[in-house]
Amino acid sequence: MKISDLDEFGVDGWLRHRLKSWGIESLTEIQQRSFSAGVAAGRSLVVSAPTSSGKTLVGEVAVLCALRSGVRAIYLVSHKALADQKYLDFVARFGEGSAEPIASVGLNTGDRTEGDIDSLLMVATYEKALGLFLSGQLKPNNALVVADELQILAESGRGPDIESLCSALRQRGVKQFVALTATVDNPEDIAGWMGCDLVRSTRRDVPLYQEIWYGGRVHQTRFGDEDGQELRGETVATNDVGAVVNHVLRLGRGPVLVFTESRREASTFATEFGQSRPRVGIGMAMAQQLDFFSEPTESSDQLRENAERRVAFHTADLSPQERQVIESGFTDGKFEVCFATSTLAAGVNFPFRTIVFSKLTYRWGDRAGTHIVRSDYRNMSGRAGRLGMHPDGFAVLLPQNSVELAHANMLVRPDNDRLESQLVNLSLRKSILMLIASGLASSFTEVMAFFENTLYWYQTLNRNPQKLTALATESRAVVEWLHSNGLVRDQAGTLFITPLGNAAAMSGLLPATAVKLAAMLRLVGPSLATNFDEWIPGLIYAACASDEFTAERPSRFFPYPAPMTYESVTFWGTKRLPVELDRNNLKLAHCAHAVALYAEGLADRKIAHITHVPGGMIHRLALDVAWVLDGMHKLSTTPELGCPQAVSNQIAMLARRVRWGAPTEALDVLRVAERHGVPGFGRQRVMGLIAQGIATLHDVLGTAKDKLTQLLRSEPRAQALIDAVCSTVGLGPSRLAAAHHRTGQELGIERKVKECNDSLGTAYEAAIAALMQVEAAWAVTVLDDGTRQNVPDLLIELGTQRILLECKTCTKSPALIKKEEAWAVIQKAADFDADMRRVTLGKPAFDETSKKKAAASDGITLVEHGVFTEGLLRVHSGTLTPAEFLTWLGTPGVAEIERLGGDPTYLDK
Repeated sequence: MKISDLDEFGVDGWLRHRLKSWGIESLTEIQQRSFSAGVAAGRSLVVSAPTSSGKTLVGEVAVLCALRSGVRAIYLVSHKALADQKYLDFVARFGEGSAEPIASVGLNTGDRTEGDIDSLLMVATYEKALGLFLSGQLKPNNALVVADELQILAESGRGPDIESLCSALRQRGVKQFVALTATVDNPEDIAGWMGCDLVRSTRRDVPLYQEIWYGGRVHQTRFGDEDGQELRGETVATNDVGAVVNHVLRLGRGPVLVFTESRREASTFATEFGQSRPRVGIGMAMAQQLDFFSEPTESSDQLRENAERRVAFHTADLSPQERQVIESGFTDGKFEVCFATSTLAAGVNFPFRTIVFSKLTYRWGDRAGTHIVRSDYRNMSGRAGRLGMHPDGFAVLLPQNSVELAHANMLVRPDNDRLESQLVNLSLRKSILMLIASGLASSFTEVMAFFENTLYWYQTLNRNPQKLTALATESRAVVEWLHSNGLVRDQAGTLFITPLGNAAAMSGLLPATAVKLAAMLRLVGPSLATNFDEWIPGLIYAACASDEFTAERPSRFFPYPAPMTYESVTFWGTKRLPVELDRNNLKLAHCAHAVALYAEGLADRKIAHITHVPGGMIHRLALDVAWVLDGMHKLSTTPELGCPQAVSNQIAMLARRVRWGAPTEALDVLRVAERHGVPGFGRQRVMGLIAQGIATLHDVLGTAKDKLTQLLRSEPRAQALIDAVCSTVGLGPSRLAAAHHRTGQELGIERKVKECNDSLGTAYEAAIAALMQVEAAWAVTVLDDGTRQNVPDLLIELGTQRILLECKTCTKSPALIKKEEAWAVIQKAADFDADMRRVTLGKPAFDETSKKKAAASDGITLVEHGVFTEGLLRVHSGTLTPAEFLTWLGTPGVAEIERLGGDPTYLDK
């Protein structure tokens, strides 16, 4: 159907114009059916169709129509890489990058946050969306929710959280729910559960031909057909992947993607295949791009060598810039062959015409000895023959024996797998804790009422109702466990979340992990306060030893060190550990050792040599460990544990060090370089700068450009770093600004709030004093009134509470407040009563060195502008008392919003 023929579905000229501006001239079958079902008119749909059938456009049309009507939209995706891609697409289509912008666009994946907290269109991963929902930052009421790749409900690891989120969204009452799912046998279950109309199609608009190469014969079956045919012609040895790929290229079916089991296998195959091909001009140009955009890592030399021969490998450990060069190279037709792990099958659109499955049986890890499952095969083979790029696609399967041949024949059949709920298979404790924390249930009866909204209940009710009786018994035991471990309070049958339970729920940790980490913090908290650095390796070990990695059904997984020895166990035997050392778990010892070295900034090659953890897997492991440490930080801020704010500050800082793989002083440079896309600049190059005494943003600007060029081995790279540092204002825009403006309007003080946000220097001091004077309970005295020299700016008094406040703004490059400015209040307050608390209010933000020093001091508080304004507006709104605010403000360390009482301004009233 042509776009011009959409009138019959109520589509007006404005929408047709938008679609044409996206290059859409006609609709696929599933798109046509979705328009007919009312996707543009606000109808809730479950859209089930094969990969490469055009489902994505259906979700984007729903977003477009919602935004046009002023309806908030939430776009949920399965993977961080896909979230990054959708964010860029949506900024270009709907946001500031569009010729006709209609909405603000935000992104939240946990690792990356962009845009305002109140963005009209928010892109998030499912897991991060659940955390935002629990904290009140995700507002689904009367919103559009698009749930992409929803077939991942069937995954045992991720499915329970995603089902809990969707059930919560259903109970809260979204305006429109659009689910996009690959072909499953029972999409009507999802539609019935979520109260949606079902739109389904088994047609791929780009034909996919599935070929089984075995015993010198080729059998071809078109996707969706029951029967196939044997093809005549030349065949090759199927145990030689290189020969297979060359044969596919001779048939004119490139570009080719070969799926491999591991990162090492992908890089090895790429190198072996590349050595048989000549260097060519177009490949040399791609290698130069990779040299510019790559860090000197274990894989960078190999990437460049392969690129010269128009060959690439694609694995999870590549840097975002390396992935971007490779992906754009395939889009532009500059590469011919890619060897990749399944990370490339995560819904991102790449133009491969042929997919080769080099093996059908896994050899390593937890899956060793098992066959590739049909859902994975469908997702991966769906990358072949992409819509709008190729006339057809090919999936080539290479069984190596009769058992694999039978499995291959099963994979190419048109049968689909049933999607079954996994809700009770991971952590019922986590699901019920989420219900109580979010306010969806405040009694056992309401807990069970919520379960009636789940896919599990929908599927089980008619098939095996006895299971529902068992669910009630298990749920009651879970509530008792949560109560006995201090995560909830049971008061005459009414369930209340405790601060510890709320922190556990928002962290995303398994409740058992949260309870064990809380017990650990109670035990070693006093020691952490006196000598935190000595405990750093031990805290990393504790994160790795948590149930997230070591439970019978873990939520995170260790890579496999090879070989495993007792050397890392010996290393841990010399460290202070807050948990017992498990001398029998060699994998734990190796992986925790690798992360500890990574946080110190050691090169990947050296870490791999010492710990035997593959260099390419260390970054991914570090992200998972940093996530556990983030959860530990959330727990540490709760009053039940009694951890000083300085300890919480240092745990948060440790999580950042682990995430970025560098010491504290280098974090600002790394984050600024990533935000501004400095090519080929990461932890390896920043450690090279540190070795030369160049650690902070100010150090970078104080270094001659010639020296930076020499150290970074590229004049454009050095200039890009200088430009990034010069253009830095804080570490990104305040995500609370819109919420603060709205609250200011509600309170009639929006002008005062705006002046605080906009002003600098002495004008900022005056604006802060004026905003504070809205509250009559405290006395605000301007000390630095122009007649007195070298004194703090303000004195705030309430009873016995007295705060000396120094206001600092920064407009120079870089616009981060450095240590000397942050600590100026100590010198200025030297003649004042020692009982007065010394506080520096910084705008836009402090550098990491300042925060590190403050976290180790009991004589100063650093508070950033956005956090200070949030607290002040809670006072003016009446949800936080002035005394509570001043107690929070005077607590030593870096003031944390997690410790701030009252109602957040960004929550729905």
